[in-house]
Amino acid sequence: MTFEQPPLRHERRSLVADVRYQLISFIRSFTLLLYIAMGMAMVGVAMKFLGLTGGSFVFVFAMAVLMLLFLVQVGLSFFYIVSNVWLALLGAFSSFSLVSGLLALIFRYQNWYGWQVLFYAVVPLYLLAGVLLFLYLKRFQKLHEPLHKFFYRNLVFPFVFVLLLGVVSFVFSADRFNQEDDPVLQRSPIPADAAADTTGL
Repeated sequence: MTFEQPPLRHERRSLVADVRYQLISFIRSFTLLLYIAMGMAMVGVAMKFLGLTGGSFVFVFAMAVLMLLFLVQVGLSFFYIVSNVWLALLGAFSSFSLVSGLLALIFRYQNWYGWQVLFYAVVPLYLLAGVLLFLYLKRFQKLHEPLHKFFYRNLVFPFVFVLLLGVVSFVFSADRFNQEDDPVLQRSPIPADAAADTTGL
């Protein structure tokens, strides 16, 4: 008496499909967490602008969470985008530029000493990432739907978000975002006597 065994190839396909489904679900949850953190950062900016207590804490915390998430996304780009090496490299590079941009924005909005140096160091990297993203837009039609969504939701939209925060930080004086009395967050991580607001550099 013999028993029929299911084809091994079919089992492998089922396993690959299951792993792919789980990975896509994880990316969706990860992206949702990104946008929640971006929303918190916007709330923090609004609170700082209005001089509400706790605004600096909300802002710095949300931006720190975003930096951590984008650091994770640097490695996630290679793990998730296995079928497109160039997009994986672009995702990792763009995510790293977003991390550096967020760090510079924290220093700028908090008016911490050394924010000018950070901006001069970060802006070229950020602009290069923006140019590469713009050039890659011409090829987005060739991407599969999951990669297409990842490209826009995890790279392009966050890039625009950081750009808008950067513009707002220079439209208003840094003192406008630091009206609350918070001696802890007013001190820069870089030792200095004070951080002068040099808007317009």
